[in-house]
Amino acid sequence: MKPVLKFAVASIGAGLAVLALKFTAARVSGSAALFSDALESLVNVGASSLALYALIGAAKPADRQHPYGHAKVELLSAVATGALILIAAVLILERAYVAFRHHAPLTPMTGGLGEGLALNASAGALIAVWAYLLRRAGAKFRSPALAADARHLYSDVLSTIGIIGGLVVAAVTGLSVLDPVIAVGIALQIAYAGGRTVLESLSGLLDEAPPPAMLARINELVRAHGTGAIEAHDFRTRQAGSASFLEFHLVVPGAMSVSTAHEICDSIEEALKQEIPGVVITIHVEPEQKAKHDGVVVMDSIEP
Repeated sequence: MKPVLKFAVASIGAGLAVLALKFTAARVSGSAALFSDALESLVNVGASSLALYALIGAAKPADRQHPYGHAKVELLSAVATGALILIAAVLILERAYVAFRHHAPLTPMTGGLGEGLALNASAGALIAVWAYLLRRAGAKFRSPALAADARHLYSDVLSTIGIIGGLVVAAVTGLSVLDPVIAVGIALQIAYAGGRTVLESLSGLLDEAPPPAMLARINELVRAHGTGAIEAHDFRTRQAGSASFLEFHLVVPGAMSVSTAHEICDSIEEALKQEIPGVVITIHVEPEQKAKHDGVVVMDSIEP
């Protein structure tokens, strides 16, 4: 099994363990805030399951119907994860509304509330460690699915910290109304995280251009390793999950042999692949009369 798939499977296991702890905490305490936190963890399990499905689908090789591969399945998974988060936010708001209208005194810290907070703290510590490991894996394997899962887990950790602090204050002051207030805060916080996940994933589905710094670095490498060429222009880049695609036109002297032009292309491709692992590069070689003087000039410096 590939390492990235192992992380996805382990994430489901970690999510189930946290879910069990948090639902137990909600049951023994009767707290609307702890129930909201447990509901968010239920979404975590769903998100991790989607990430595993996406990673399996994205690993499929290119075929006749999908010549560029299946990498965008990861982005679709991230969009679905964001949608799940938003649904959870709505359910939490509904529960908080009911708690506002019919809120009951919190159980004492020495009783169910104390037990619930201890269980929730244990769950929060577990998910904090896993979120850190998952974020590193998402960056290492350039996986939008793992990155989206890690981002949501971090929001879960922040929610847990806020809940524990808020409920301790509520128990000490006797202000039981703080319980549904905290639940509303959780709902708003995870709704923000869900909306951000959806928007970032949609930008990938729409083939959004890479950051200017990355484009500048591509131009720099083409200029440095394109010795013998005249210019490069019409750069197009896109990201599909962990896969990157780059294409451009390379202008060479008309009298240059095909073999020499091919060597220049190989030199450029090798440099780019070291900078962007796994990138798929397409270079269209053109004679000097096709120069546009608006791309990357090998000997001069022209803005892209």
